[in-house]
Amino acid sequence: MSAFLEIRGLGFAWPGQAPLFAHLNASLAPGLALLTGDEQRGKTTLLRLLAAEIRPQIGTMQLAGQDIGDQLAGLWPDMTRPNLDPLVVADWLRTQVPEGPARDRLDEHIDGLSLGEHLHKGFYMLSAGGRRKVGLAAAMALQQPLTLLDQPLAALDLASIRYLTDWLREQSQATDRLVLLADYEAPADLAIAQRIDLG
Repeated sequence: MSAFLEIRGLGFAWPGQAPLFAHLNASLAPGLALLTGDEQRGKTTLLRLLAAEIRPQIGTMQLAGQDIGDQLAGLWPDMTRPNLDPLVVADWLRTQVPEGPARDRLDEHIDGLSLGEHLHKGFYMLSAGGRRKVGLAAAMALQQPLTLLDQPLAALDLASIRYLTDWLREQSQATDRLVLLADYEAPADLAIAQRIDLG
């Protein structure tokens, strides 16, 4: 299958620090891919670059032949942001997921991740795992061309891990989108053929 995400000659360093990576190249097809690397090797930074939160110093990133940037970026459900604290979960989900097929998928994922009892709570009331599940439900429903998941199984209960793993397995068959999963290793019982290894 032809490349869907193309990274060419990518380099990034935080001010005053050695480069996290220099001249990074990767070519990924639609489906599912794994981003691995030891601590402080740049996994989260690469996700932020692909989400267009920060800009590379050198190199290019293209998704389906278009440059990643202001008009095109990966979807990264980072639920650690403190500005979410005062928001109500159901209200936030309504702003993120439009009416139509995506909203129908959202209802399915809310059930699958056992989020129903938390919909009317403020984010400040949720555990780390609960916040993570809300972000996952939105991302799973939206099915964006590029979805970026940073250690998505962390802090989840076993039932939610099984549900998310099944969904990830389904995404490996997708032909029009890519899910990039960042973690130290692939989740158990999930074979991932494509990977970017930052060392």
